[in-house]
Amino acid sequence: MNTDNKNNLREGFHHVEILLDNKPERIKKIYLPLERSDDRIEKLIEKCGNIGLKVEFSKKLKKSPVVEVIEPTKQNLKDLKKTLDLNPSTNQTFIVLDNIIDPRNLGAILRTAAVLNIDGIIINKDHCAPTTDTVHRVSCGGSDLLNIFYVSNLLNCIKTLKEFNFQMIGFTEHAKDGLQKIRDGNSALVFGSEEKGIRTKTLEACDIHVNLIKNDKINSLNVSVAMGIAANEVIGIKKSFQIKC
Repeated sequence: MNTDNKNNLREGFHHVEILLDNKPERIKKIYLPLERSDDRIEKLIEKCGNIGLKVEFSKKLKKSPVVEVIEPTKQNLKDLKKTLDLNPSTNQTFIVLDNIIDPRNLGAILRTAAVLNIDGIIINKDHCAPTTDTVHRVSCGGSDLLNIFYVSNLLNCIKTLKEFNFQMIGFTEHAKDGLQKIRDGNSALVFGSEEKGIRTKTLEACDIHVNLIKNDKINSLNVSVAMGIAANEVIGIKKSFQIKC
């Protein structure tokens, strides 16, 4: 097993099974622990056989399988515009990340986003943690399921999203408003760094500012937790709009 580029490797049953079920075309090779033999391994071997994927056994692995993936070309602002042009839906939900520097937080955000079927992730590539092996591992497969765009100028990206009628929602503990100003249609939820939050110019570019918590003693949340609560709430609000219609 070639471990020269760990960023092309995904370890763990959850990640391997998710790729097999959803993105088998991304799989280059699957490695299984040589000395492990149980129902879960056997089911994995059977699943690989059913779709014509060969497995390789490795002495280096003790417990968990590893999959070597074909990394897709990283998408940028131009790709985002093309994607939005091709998908005229008016009920999309995107997550915008500005200054998320902890790879574990980034991985947790991607995992939650995948669970919630978020339509796209926008990462401010020069001010966020790169999508490393740690990010992939923490995401438990989410990083390989999501439509991710890496942009170098977040303000230009926000301008583009507004052209496609996205309501830009900045989440900050300093805001006075709650979720009552969320409107129906496309939404982009913006989250900032673990310590300083959303940068000033990014926050100014948002249409509304939202504070999730009203607590006199403590009102700050871990960014990955805040993202999960916020996205789930916004999706629920937009579903209620559709029911009323």
